[in-house]
Amino acid sequence: MGSRLSGAPSYAGLMGCNGISQGSGTMKTRMAKSQPAGRSFASHRRSKLPHLLAFALLATASAALAEQRLVSVGNRRLSIDCDGDRSRPETVVLIAGLGRTAQDWAKVQPAVAGFVRVCSYDRAGSGESDKVDQPQSIDETVEDLQRLLRAAGEKGPYILVGHSIAGIYCRRYATRFPRDVAGFLFLDSSHEEQMWRLHEVDPKGPTPSGGRDDVFFVQGRRLDWHTNAPLIVIAQGKPGPPMPQLTAEQNAGFGRVWRELQQDLAMRSPKGQFRVADQSGHFIQIDQPELVVQAIRDLVQVANR
Repeated sequence: MGSRLSGAPSYAGLMGCNGISQGSGTMKTRMAKSQPAGRSFASHRRSKLPHLLAFALLATASAALAEQRLVSVGNRRLSIDCDGDRSRPETVVLIAGLGRTAQDWAKVQPAVAGFVRVCSYDRAGSGESDKVDQPQSIDETVEDLQRLLRAAGEKGPYILVGHSIAGIYCRRYATRFPRDVAGFLFLDSSHEEQMWRLHEVDPKGPTPSGGRDDVFFVQGRRLDWHTNAPLIVIAQGKPGPPMPQLTAEQNAGFGRVWRELQQDLAMRSPKGQFRVADQSGHFIQIDQPELVVQAIRDLVQVANR
């Protein structure tokens, strides 16, 4: 049995893991077209209104059709919320970060259900799911998800969408069940190397000390995970608040390392892409849900080629 997930990783505050960031705005990527010169803000806002209204109506209508269920997995029940056409060849699975629930996807799931089957769920001990006596290991979490999807009748292959530490869950799931996965979307994902990489910036900070099954690797251990599946990584564009115990140089170093780790994940697939959510903090699915919806659409299109 692997190590227990007893709480958020150290340095979590810098990466926005302890609260929802305040950034908001419409989707903007590095490849987005700039606003034409001479066009007023008011006319730009009016031109967006029909699209925003359509997005809101779709979300409202789809949410009413969602299928939230409590499904038995072993000796406990897990809450799963699915929507969209069951005849679609793939199913998108939305996986929230540590201590978070399926509610994090409220701005994403209804829109995604318009073009693909999509499910979100609460892990054991969170949200509407049954409680557990002690925190689960990463392997127990992954096994729960695999058993839940089968028991709920949600067929694969799956496009796994992981926020924060759930990116690590996605990679472990693919290692355990490689034939079940059709693609990945990592939203400001945790990285297995992050603890020791950040420790190099702040030598006074904590270091991981567990074995191979630990979520975060010990000093010097490198991630050897790769995939041939399509993969998109979206990184936060707005940095979190500076950590007061660190110097300005160290705070800048933390941000630099975090961005490098996001770029590293994008290179783990020959079909990988790296994008930046310029108006988002750590919670991209809340700050810029349109960007997440578009990335899922892109993955679905690639998977269907």
